[in-house]
Amino acid sequence: MTISAHRGDCLIPSFFPLFRGGRGFSMTELVVSISILGVLAGISVGSFSQFLGGAKEALAAERQEVMNQALHRFAQQNYEMLLNAMDGSTADEMVVLRTLQFRDSDPDRAKFGSPYLDPRYNPQSSNATDQFRLRWTGRMYELLKPGRNGAGLLMNFEGTDFTAAFAFPPNFQMAGR
Repeated sequence: MTISAHRGDCLIPSFFPLFRGGRGFSMTELVVSISILGVLAGISVGSFSQFLGGAKEALAAERQEVMNQALHRFAQQNYEMLLNAMDGSTADEMVVLRTLQFRDSDPDRAKFGSPYLDPRYNPQSSNATDQFRLRWTGRMYELLKPGRNGAGLLMNFEGTDFTAAFAFPPNFQMAGR
């Protein structure tokens, strides 16, 4: 190993290139750097999409739990919600949802604790097998994960299913027995 003096005040090995005279990076260095960045980006995107899928499933399960707890509170104050499930339609899901959201404007007839569910929740109906959906089973809400057939209330993860409160007609009748 040879040692060269740089301006006479420090010793630097001659094989250590300090400067290249302003030429920049070589093409080989750029290609290697970009390929390493591409591999790292591919790994991180795959991990992120898997993480996002797990988060959506957790949010959908939480929404299911909130709706089933609202059913339980409704049953404690009123009666058990028994309504036959209708396959291929989401009419039963919407009737149960609106019953949980209803509060009579007459204070003498208003049920204690109502509304049991936020009246601003206005989901759409869907039977798309690539989405999370909530289906009424006749006694409770069931979570339909992507890949399962069936119609239900669409799980929207952007928050656009929370809008203005639903306007109930004056002759609205709650579901159940």
